[in-house]
Amino acid sequence: MDSVKEELYRLIRGEIQEGDLLEKRTTYCIGGPAEFLVCPKDIEDLGRLNDFIQRRGLPKFVLGGGANVLISDQGFNGIVVHFKNFDRLTFEDSCVVAGAGLMLDRFVVACLRRGLAGLERLSGIPGTLGGALRMNAGAFDAEISDHLVTVELMDYEGNYQVLEKGSVGFEYRKAPVIKNTYILGATFDFPDGFSEELFKIREDILARRYEKQPWQYPSAGSVFKRPPGYYAGKLIEDAGLKGRVFGRAQISPKHAGIIINLGGAKASDVMELIRLAKQEVRTQFGVELELEQELIGFDGSLSF
Repeated sequence: MDSVKEELYRLIRGEIQEGDLLEKRTTYCIGGPAEFLVCPKDIEDLGRLNDFIQRRGLPKFVLGGGANVLISDQGFNGIVVHFKNFDRLTFEDSCVVAGAGLMLDRFVVACLRRGLAGLERLSGIPGTLGGALRMNAGAFDAEISDHLVTVELMDYEGNYQVLEKGSVGFEYRKAPVIKNTYILGATFDFPDGFSEELFKIREDILARRYEKQPWQYPSAGSVFKRPPGYYAGKLIEDAGLKGRVFGRAQISPKHAGIIINLGGAKASDVMELIRLAKQEVRTQFGVELELEQELIGFDGSLSF
């Protein structure tokens, strides 16, 4: 491993951290250490890093704002790629070019200030733009892909690509073509609006979020995707699990579709509640809940 470390430091110009506790970088406030956390300085740096990872056969995953992810208590034995340096934001009339490392809500606010409509209903969603694109994040009948023009990415073979929206295959909480790539940024074309009206909509959306969601506690938002014809939170509540506690994790008494960290929760606590919810909903209603959150650092023998 010393040779891996030496070569990594020799190749990469960006920041490298060893043993970085990932609980500090996730909205759950859960997660063990990363063997290496690497923040490429630019596209060229990322290309060198990707080549190094491929040659060495090292495990990797891309971490954005730490939302929508549950990292194991053991952490991640490999390279965690962090895109904090990919945060460009440029405006030319209705056309906006944004980097994947931008926090999504900062991006939303910047567009609303310029009277650009289309993102106001995504207000308050945590994480980065890259993470939002990767899962086609959405809320209140709006999705991040609605006004997308192109996505800029690098595949795991080191090829730089710019894909038109129609080539990505966006679906409900899915973007299959770009899921297993390094998403670098995107270009959008937004309709004109009135900034004051857009911010009123934003305030209403934020108020509705705060009313319905347990924002006082760390969480990663909705645990499960919405099953066709149902709502995951309602099924979990009807199964009698609303408020159920395991360890220091809890199925929120405010919104049963969300698991919260009461303080000091372990990933294993959250996993037990995930298993319980899936099992009870399957048994009582015959509905299979599909995880929306991504599990990182767990072994391949997980079963629900």
